[in-house]
Amino acid sequence: MCIFLDVALRKQAEEFLNNALQQQMGQFMVTLVQALASEEFAVVGRQAAGLYLKNVLDAKDDALQQQKINAWMAMDPSLRTQIKDGSIGVLQSNDPVARHTSAQLVAKIGSIELPAKEWPALLESLLHNVTSGNEGCIHATLECLGYLCDELEEGAIDEQDTNRILTAIVDGIRSDRPPAIRLAAVTALRNSLEFVSENFKRKQERDHLMQKICEATQSPDLRTRVVAYECIAAIATMYYEYLAEYMETLCKLTFGAITSDQDEVGLQSLEFWSSMCDVELDLIEEMNYAELEGRTDFIPCNYYVQTVLNNLIPLLTETLKKQEEDQDEDSWNLSMAAATCLALVAQVVGDACVDLTMAFITQNIESNEWRQKEAAIMAFGSILDGPESAKIAPLVRQALGFLMGCMKFDNILVRDTTAWTLGRICELHYGCISGEMLPGLMELLLEGLDQEPRVSHNVCYAIHNIVKAFEESEASAHMLTPYFNTLFDKLLETSNRPNATESNLRGSAYEALNVLVQAGADEVNEHIMLRLPVVLERLEQSIKALIENPDSLHDDQAGLQALLCGVLIAAIQKLNTDIEPLADRIMQALLQVFSTRNAAAAEEAFMAAGALANVVGPKFEVYMQYFGPVVLMGLKNSEEYMVCSVAVGVVGDLCRALEGKILPLCDEIITALIEILKNPMLNRSVKPPVLSCFGDIALAIEGDYERYAAPSLQMILQAAGACGSIATDDEEVVEYMNQLRESVLEALTGIVQGLGAANKASILMECAQQIAAFLATLANDLATRSDAVTTGAVGLIGDMGQSMGKAVETLFHQQFVVQLVSECANNTQNPQAQQLAAWTQKVIMDLQAN
Repeated sequence: MCIFLDVALRKQAEEFLNNALQQQMGQFMVTLVQALASEEFAVVGRQAAGLYLKNVLDAKDDALQQQKINAWMAMDPSLRTQIKDGSIGVLQSNDPVARHTSAQLVAKIGSIELPAKEWPALLESLLHNVTSGNEGCIHATLECLGYLCDELEEGAIDEQDTNRILTAIVDGIRSDRPPAIRLAAVTALRNSLEFVSENFKRKQERDHLMQKICEATQSPDLRTRVVAYECIAAIATMYYEYLAEYMETLCKLTFGAITSDQDEVGLQSLEFWSSMCDVELDLIEEMNYAELEGRTDFIPCNYYVQTVLNNLIPLLTETLKKQEEDQDEDSWNLSMAAATCLALVAQVVGDACVDLTMAFITQNIESNEWRQKEAAIMAFGSILDGPESAKIAPLVRQALGFLMGCMKFDNILVRDTTAWTLGRICELHYGCISGEMLPGLMELLLEGLDQEPRVSHNVCYAIHNIVKAFEESEASAHMLTPYFNTLFDKLLETSNRPNATESNLRGSAYEALNVLVQAGADEVNEHIMLRLPVVLERLEQSIKALIENPDSLHDDQAGLQALLCGVLIAAIQKLNTDIEPLADRIMQALLQVFSTRNAAAAEEAFMAAGALANVVGPKFEVYMQYFGPVVLMGLKNSEEYMVCSVAVGVVGDLCRALEGKILPLCDEIITALIEILKNPMLNRSVKPPVLSCFGDIALAIEGDYERYAAPSLQMILQAAGACGSIATDDEEVVEYMNQLRESVLEALTGIVQGLGAANKASILMECAQQIAAFLATLANDLATRSDAVTTGAVGLIGDMGQSMGKAVETLFHQQFVVQLVSECANNTQNPQAQQLAAWTQKVIMDLQAN
């Protein structure tokens, strides 16, 4: 094992390792663990062997992780034992790198075996190491315990073993332990906090844990103090409901650390208060929802932030003055952390933060000393989101003129923060910008685009927000017209500055340009058409550069192509059919983008092609000879799931544009869509749009969909069976399952309508009972069914009645139909849903009357 500097040699070595793994997984892993354990072997090789072993068992994707677990558990038990014994023995190695690597490997194996009630000797061995090993062994074992707890699900091991692990970790935090041991123990505890939730529920154990963590914040060792405060910040998020009796101590510790300790410790103390704000924001939101719904099942907010406000805000505002002279937008220091925290405080307490913060601002904003001035402007920008408009708007109006003047201050940090604050005002308080002030502000922003990249980046942010405000109405769009051409040209120029790659200036300039295009009134279309050739020329030049020299600034050119395709999307959607004179050149450029195999740009290029298809309609057929194979390639791109997902969306665009003319591609498209649904490794987000796509195809080709009905319905109904009922309250899972439900309903609706248009809907009778069962399951789910699912179900019922007639009349006598239609009809928040319910009710009544 060695670290290969030559790329080709490294690739060859990786192929050799992967082949060995495939052919003899168990024996190969034994060989690697022997390399890890060998004290004669070079440490870099030992580390590489151990990390390779860990990666054999580890995956971020859940499905792939399960495959790796299955492969490990299916291995010859004697080989597994050799690997386990060999890896745990390295915890006693003389080499710290080997010990650390072994800690990761042992934890990974343990996270697989312990839930399966395997490797019963593991915990005994680890606990023995902690009590009887030398300092290096204890250190590595504590690391291992922390990694293990981080990997294990709650309840994976019994309470007695959990307590023994926790006791061993906490014992290592004692103040009389060596610094390295103490650091390893505190780190292990940080990694174990979620795992020991049952212990936190018991006051005596919780008190002991909090005492040890608080003691660790006073350690002479900087790293130990940092990790101890990381624990405190994590506890604020995980165990908020238990904090009341500790808050006085935690306030004292964190305030003292921010004021007096080293920056690394102060940062974690600020993180504690930011975490507290995040939790209280969520709790207040949940309390408000519960109040509206008449519920009492919520964790009450204790308003800790409000309670300490009089001390917290002065602490934060003073900390804003601790800037670094050369800090940039990527810097993370006390000043930036304090600004982040202050912005969160403003959202939690609203109006209560204004007067306290304004006292600091008034005292410092007119200073000629840049630190004070920048801190005051940052404080003002940070409290713009949270307080009621009645409280903050008068202050914004009063400050605007002064802030505009600060754009000419000699210090770059002051100008940068001023531009950001103006952007926040444009986003949150656009109404404070009077008609008289607008021309001066626009002129200032145009001038700001010539400043340093970091300042110009925030000026683009301000332009983006002020232009977005013009989208509100047609009258507002006309107000933008006097500034449109100058803004458009200046943003186009800014995006092409020699230093535009710094501070993401190029990206922010193009994004502002896109919003400008979308917000413009119709009278600016001519100017957009005049300038689009410049955009196309840049895209063509970028493609040429990438083709001529594929390795030269690949990421730079790839990112540029994606941004330029984004401008094309905005322009196509804005200009509509006026874009047709440029359609050939646009498609030629997009096809070249696909040829560069640039995933980021391919996503945008697909969306641009889809937008063009929507605009030119049937005329898009002339491009299909070349674009059709590209779409199929995108559908088969399982490695880059976002490209695959966008390609699925483009199929829908093509169906709407070409209608029946999409038929020649349908055999391959349907096959590709079914393969996507069968692929367990593909990101799940791709699957809902694939299901909807079946409906789009059916609507486009109508009766010709008959040949695809059976295979596609098999996949659709499988999905229906998987998402009919939802046995969890996990918000992410519920949201995804409702997306699946909507997509199933869209697919079925499209197929019913498409076949119905050719009087072929009767072939769906074979699966009518399965569809009815799915609808009945949805009707029974009052807890998690979304409004969109309800309206989709009611629409499907109406379409089945209209297209399938008397054959499904018995379906309409069932209670679930009455329930769904009634719910939809009573949705007073959605008039369209009510209209749909009325139409479906009429279809049912007409059927029953005949």
